[in-house]
Amino acid sequence: MQKLERKFILCIIICLSVAILLSLLFLIGFMSNTQLKLSDNLYGGKKAINSIVIVAIDDKSMQEIGRWPWQREKFTEFFKKVNNSKIIVTDVAFFENYSEIADKELGQAIKDNGRVILAMEYTGFERQNGKIIGTEFMLPIEPLRNSAKELAYINILTDSDGTTRAILWNLSREYSSFAYSGYKNYFEKEIYYDSERFLINFIDKPGSFQTVSFSDVINNRTNLEFFKDKLILIGATSPDLHDDYFVPTSYGKAMPGVEIHANAIQTIINKDFLKEQPKFSVILIIFIFSIIVSLFLYKTKIWIASVSSFVLLLGYIVLAIKIFDYGIIMNLVYPIITVIFTFIPIVSSFYLFEEKQKRKIKNAFSKYVSNTLVEQIVKNPDKLKLGGEKKEITVFFSDIRGFTTISEKLKPEQLVHILNEYLTAMTNIIMGNNGLVDKYIGDAIMALWNVPLDEKRHAELACLASLDMKSKLIELNHKWHEENPELKDKLNIGIGLNTGEAIIGNVGSEDRFDYTAIGDCVNLASRIEGLNKNYGTNTIISENTLKALKEIKDKFVFRELDYVAVKGKKEPIKIYELICLLSELNEENKEMIQNFEQGLKLYREKKFEKALEFFKKNEDDEPSKIFIERCKYFKQNPPEENWDFVWTMKEK
Repeated sequence: MQKLERKFILCIIICLSVAILLSLLFLIGFMSNTQLKLSDNLYGGKKAINSIVIVAIDDKSMQEIGRWPWQREKFTEFFKKVNNSKIIVTDVAFFENYSEIADKELGQAIKDNGRVILAMEYTGFERQNGKIIGTEFMLPIEPLRNSAKELAYINILTDSDGTTRAILWNLSREYSSFAYSGYKNYFEKEIYYDSERFLINFIDKPGSFQTVSFSDVINNRTNLEFFKDKLILIGATSPDLHDDYFVPTSYGKAMPGVEIHANAIQTIINKDFLKEQPKFSVILIIFIFSIIVSLFLYKTKIWIASVSSFVLLLGYIVLAIKIFDYGIIMNLVYPIITVIFTFIPIVSSFYLFEEKQKRKIKNAFSKYVSNTLVEQIVKNPDKLKLGGEKKEITVFFSDIRGFTTISEKLKPEQLVHILNEYLTAMTNIIMGNNGLVDKYIGDAIMALWNVPLDEKRHAELACLASLDMKSKLIELNHKWHEENPELKDKLNIGIGLNTGEAIIGNVGSEDRFDYTAIGDCVNLASRIEGLNKNYGTNTIISENTLKALKEIKDKFVFRELDYVAVKGKKEPIKIYELICLLSELNEENKEMIQNFEQGLKLYREKKFEKALEFFKKNEDDEPSKIFIERCKYFKQNPPEENWDFVWTMKEK
């Protein structure tokens, strides 16, 4: 009892100490840049709205029009052409005179357009009554600013880590921010925002908005109807003009300033406003998380506490992602640090207690597993269970045909080389189609689909793997023949697929167990694989597998082979040959399948003479040859009246 009390008191002391220390560090801004970087991962995954278009002063335009700055006449021409948009927000600094005539003409074009917002910029600031106020600024030249619909400041806010995440909202009463001015004039309504730091909810990586080259507009390569009722932003996107910034969604590529303003405008339009999590709630979470982790460690074993703490953090991160959609940026640093800084000291302090628990585990389970596994079990108690679960899977068996004959003609090292190369290639195909290679039985392979992870397409992937293996073997046979000219025979494989319920899990003895599948489904797959020898086929699947393919079964070409009772099974099953993908079906195979299907239909109707006519059309088809012999037999020995046309297999 005293030990438990000491353990509890130790948890309380560590828990409160960690929570208080981390709260103080948070309040003084420690690791604030780390928080900014982590929260950047929350941005993105949205689409640009169609009403915003960027007219880019890009590399293409620079090459066609010439070096920057351009002649004012180019902008005069632009504003004359684009006169059907709703508003044009111009992120171009017209702060210096060009020529009296050109400036006057540009001013007139802007006035005639009547939709143009021009950029101004604050260059000096001071804080008044706790707010940042713009005091010094640069304005467009007089002929232009008097013609513009409005002037708006283009100032953005770059954080101490060099990343731009916000614009300044209320620098003065006289001028609006660039983004707000564009929104206000486009929708002809105002909004209220109560913070001077306007966080931009970036939609995605640079280049996400509809963009048109400036040169395409003035050179008549763009349909001007495209701009009808649009909100147009004109600005530099060419890296040579150095108007780009790293943003949360940069992923290593800077975003042009004009696109930053476009993101800000979309944030306002969609009302996707962002605010940082209140400080008091961060401190509250620090204390709650520290207490929860302490309780995990006090009440449960270390591995359970580890998993629970991880789930706690994972749940918090998922919650942070969801809450971000509601406009709140949760703190991602301090909850993680809280869990780690609470977990490590307590675990270290509990070392003697945990060692005792490990000894108990060893004593309790040494009866059920070998000594060599005891340490692993202590580290990962999930391995204690020998049992498993019942689930639907697709089972695959393959076997090499004629391997004994070929092995007699090769040297041992050649044989091993071929077998290893074969097994490697086939394994890669199985794994590449999300299958699990369960075991090798000599030259045979057993594989499973839909284990250990759920895979809805398990039957489809097993069929695809089977076809891939068939194609790969053709390639390997050619390669082996070139390497060993004396090798005349080709390797061939038989594949069997069956879908059904099986028991999946660690199966075996107390000293040794393997992850595998057991059940009637597995046994039937093995029997089906063996049927390839009887029918001279490559791949046979059960009716269960065909049903599991559901809607996509038309992706493949199958033919029904027979209705058989395999050895060891009372109930007959329908079996089908997997021939190829539908996209690969040629006329020869198509004709062969049609002949076989017609022959099979007549065969089951006991019209053996007519059935023979169709089967004989397939000269090189092994299943057709088998049914030719059956038809001849039944002509001499007619089946019973109630014949169910089931063929019973005497061998495996």
